[in-house]
Amino acid sequence: MSNPTEPFPSPLSVRGRARIGADCEPYIMAEVGTNHNRDLATARTLLKEIAAAGCDCAKFQIYEPDEIVSGRVRASAYGLDQLYGDISAREMFGRHLQTPKAWFPELRDYCHELGMDFSATIHGPDGLAWAQTIGLDVVKIASMDHNNTPFLKSLVNRVKAPILVSFGMGYLEDIDATVEILRGHGPGAGVFHCCAVYPPTPEEVRLANIPFLQARERVPVGFSDHTMGVETALAARAFGAGFFEKHLTLDRKQSGPDHPFAMQPEEFAEYIAVLKKTPAGRPEAGAAFVPPSARELKNRSEYLKSVILREARPAGHRITADDVYLARPASGIPPREMQAVIGAVLARDVEAESVLRWEDVSRGA
Repeated sequence: MSNPTEPFPSPLSVRGRARIGADCEPYIMAEVGTNHNRDLATARTLLKEIAAAGCDCAKFQIYEPDEIVSGRVRASAYGLDQLYGDISAREMFGRHLQTPKAWFPELRDYCHELGMDFSATIHGPDGLAWAQTIGLDVVKIASMDHNNTPFLKSLVNRVKAPILVSFGMGYLEDIDATVEILRGHGPGAGVFHCCAVYPPTPEEVRLANIPFLQARERVPVGFSDHTMGVETALAARAFGAGFFEKHLTLDRKQSGPDHPFAMQPEEFAEYIAVLKKTPAGRPEAGAAFVPPSARELKNRSEYLKSVILREARPAGHRITADDVYLARPASGIPPREMQAVIGAVLARDVEAESVLRWEDVSRGA
């Protein structure tokens, strides 16, 4: 269990201004994600619309394919083969979902011109190296990496911005471990309570975890909102949420994985207006953490990560750091055990892009 002696910095400062904390007005992040449809003009239009709605921060996804998913996973694993064909998930991310990195200087500058902060979600070492050069105002870590302890440790004080982590599909021990890692991050950190179902039912949202985490971790807590409408966000505000994340689209009828549950600009303007005039509640923390629903936990094996072997290796091969990486699915050795795998010996022949399991390695050799 986490047992902090000192609270996290609050409020968190973004571009030199106190923006995220209990005594600040709600900080609203618009998740553009993949809803630009890989068209820069559409991305700029979305930014203009969400700025007009009163948004505080726009966020994009990088989606480096080899930092997301094993080369063996197909688009059909996410039910997206009907949209993109029977292709590998890596090809799907690279061709259809990835935000081109060449856009980001322009998008960052346009956000600032519109009076908004600029954020992106990063997923691994390449994303970290890029983030150190682009100048993100807020760094976001997605639910898929909330238990990726090697990656999380690599971020501390190497990015010069606050870090916000979503905990969809998360067990309490995951949250404790990640918060403890981020306690040393100088610019500060916050956590998003999140339900990684798109969209969730009211029973799956578990908003009582917001004051529970505030009391237990002594960290700013927000709500990553995948519900429809504003009602659940208002309830989250009553439970004390200080910052919010919401997917945006120009038109929910467009094809793509994130359009159907995203808000359109006119709805987003109402969402922001209502939240901005709603004070945060100060409820008593509940005695117990409410775990994810069965439907959310089912996503853990597909959406979290494990240790993957890059190339085929024979039995007796001693595993090096270059042999392995972290990606979906989460059906093998978890990220926190990465160091235990490095230096171990393969107990049998293993094919390229295989998810490593403990029966594949001999740690006593």
